[in-house]
Amino acid sequence: DAAAIAFVRYNLDINSSELVHRLRTEKSVLVVPGDHFGMDNFLRISFGLDEEYLTAALDRIHDLLVTI
Repeated sequence: DAAAIAFVRYNLDINSSELVHRLRTEKSVLVVPGDHFGMDNFLRISFGLDEEYLTAALDRIHDLLVTI
């Protein structure tokens, strides 16, 4: 099985690995930092999941991003 993924760009002054660390520890969301692919200021997000699960995770990502 394969899942769909997207690289999502953000415009904040925070490294993608640091942002992913905060998402994991503060919001229990696991995504991949773009700098692992040479693409800082991007997050790699899988969206081939159940819609309710994905929406809840995106809401938690949003909750952290508005505080940075």
